[in-house]
Amino acid sequence: MATIKTFASDSSLHLESPTMLNRQKSYIGNGLILEHIKQYYDEPKTFESFVTLSQETQAKGMQMAIQAHLNNQPHCMGSLFWQLNDCWPGPSWSIIDYHGNKKKAYDVVKEEFE
Repeated sequence: MATIKTFASDSSLHLESPTMLNRQKSYIGNGLILEHIKQYYDEPKTFESFVTLSQETQAKGMQMAIQAHLNNQPHCMGSLFWQLNDCWPGPSWSIIDYHGNKKKAYDVVKEEFE
């Protein structure tokens, strides 16, 4: 939320605000994120809980994928990592945001790759 507040006013802190829609570059992004959140958690009731649960879900998904790849040895010997950091603040698959803040998935990915 701290990163989002660097580019969005309090009145823009909802998924359908022009500011947030401008930052979401996937036409199915927020809907797909919500779909994945609801697989593991209750539907978020606030924007802040959406942001928190999206990062929890990302961490869970990254952990599951890395473990699946490693458990499929010798056919698969691991994962290539995509999108370490962001080039601008907004929703993405990165695990380090635009300002260098580590997202929830950072520690999970680090631990799984050790």
